[in-house]
Amino acid sequence: MLLAIYLVKGLWLVDLHPPFSGHDEVAHYAYISTLVTEGRVPIIPDPDMWAAPGTVADPDDFDRISPYFWGYCRYSTQDWSGCGDNQCPDSCYLHVDAQTGIIMPAGWIYTANHPPLYYLLMVPIFKATDTHWPEDQLPWFRRAAIPFGMATVLLSYLIVRQLVPGRGDAARFLALTVPAIVAFQPQVSYEAAMLNNDIMAIALTSTVIWLVAIGIRRGFRIWTSVLIGFVLGLSLLTKTTAITVVPVIGVGMVLTCGWRAWRGRHGWMTHGAIAAGVAALTCWPWYAYMWRMYGDFNALDRIRRLQWWNYENEPHPTVLSQLTDRAFFWRILEQTFGGFGWHLIPLSDGLKTLLAAFFIAGIAGLSLYTVRVYLGTSPTGRIEGWRTARWAHRLALDGVDRRQVVGLAAMGAMVVVSYAALLQFGVQFQGTQARYAFPAVIPAAILLMTGLQGWVPRRWLRWLPVVVIAGVIVLNAWIYWRYVFPWIDSRS
Repeated sequence: MLLAIYLVKGLWLVDLHPPFSGHDEVAHYAYISTLVTEGRVPIIPDPDMWAAPGTVADPDDFDRISPYFWGYCRYSTQDWSGCGDNQCPDSCYLHVDAQTGIIMPAGWIYTANHPPLYYLLMVPIFKATDTHWPEDQLPWFRRAAIPFGMATVLLSYLIVRQLVPGRGDAARFLALTVPAIVAFQPQVSYEAAMLNNDIMAIALTSTVIWLVAIGIRRGFRIWTSVLIGFVLGLSLLTKTTAITVVPVIGVGMVLTCGWRAWRGRHGWMTHGAIAAGVAALTCWPWYAYMWRMYGDFNALDRIRRLQWWNYENEPHPTVLSQLTDRAFFWRILEQTFGGFGWHLIPLSDGLKTLLAAFFIAGIAGLSLYTVRVYLGTSPTGRIEGWRTARWAHRLALDGVDRRQVVGLAAMGAMVVVSYAALLQFGVQFQGTQARYAFPAVIPAAILLMTGLQGWVPRRWLRWLPVVVIAGVIVLNAWIYWRYVFPWIDSRS
């Protein structure tokens, strides 16, 4: 039922949002077009070559987004020099540095450093629809993203069933609420109805998490580690943000095998080496190409030098300054649940405060759960601890086995590393966004729901899923009715 509702919602979102208003849809389209017309991936311009004395600025001398999309430039980064609805002149592809007078390229395909797997899968769709205008092609690309979103919802259920098996109230609560949270998370479902590689990366990293959950529950075997490495390699061929799933693998293997059991056939080092080796064999051609072409694995140094607008008139922040910056926190929170139309649709302070309160309640409950588990592990592996306290019997904090604790620790590691990676990206680039951490959506949902159930009396737990599911549905309806629909009407 949930998957059917998700499919209908995805098809509705495809037609609802204006053409090319999704994150980087213009640049993603240009990447696919280059693959089809040139038979290669696009290339990022070399700033050293453009800055060399005697260089003649030629707007046709680099891979650039077609001038056809000039009318959609408000939905891209600021790499185009200026933005408007009129015809794009050659000058919009050149930027003159105000201080040095050096002319640099603008309007280049800024997704050119993305791995090619997603775009290769979209090539048949492009060829099948290449007689249409781009606006008519776009819905087909958007529809192709929906199965990845449906797979993510299904995987969220499968992961929960591995981590929390059984038919108790706590297991039932997580099995019902976590898939609902993932399915109705406004921005994740939005990404699953747009032209982008984010949702494919989310689906593949979720598959890795599911395989690790199987290893935690049943014990890691050679074949499991091979599959983990292969899917991880595919993830890294889709988007480099997939690297944030590695902590799940590491924590899951070490804690399941035991940190002392690192040698031999069943040691965590053996399984880790197998997974890492298979992943490297799967994705090495792309990263070897990147190293040869740009001198690093992600070309971020070259991109940073070309994007003149990054912290142009302000100092670069640090990880700590962003972590303690209230404005940064509110922006990331807003992008987690909104940000449709290239961040042109702000959410109200009241809604953001309500969402923040929900996160605080979940994190506080999870902290209580963590302390209780730490103090209460028995030699048999059962979590007993404070269950003897009178108040503990009234709450839904059931005893869990060691494997569930290992799974939750692995989920927590990915959430922390994902947010840390988002902060690190923000040190170099002004455009760091919440969606870079979306591969951790399932771990975050599991942790928050685990924390939420800790505050609820046991007798109410069977009714709590109804409240949570109704809440996320109402949240979606409110965001679209109050914020998205008025913005779309203003564009028409």
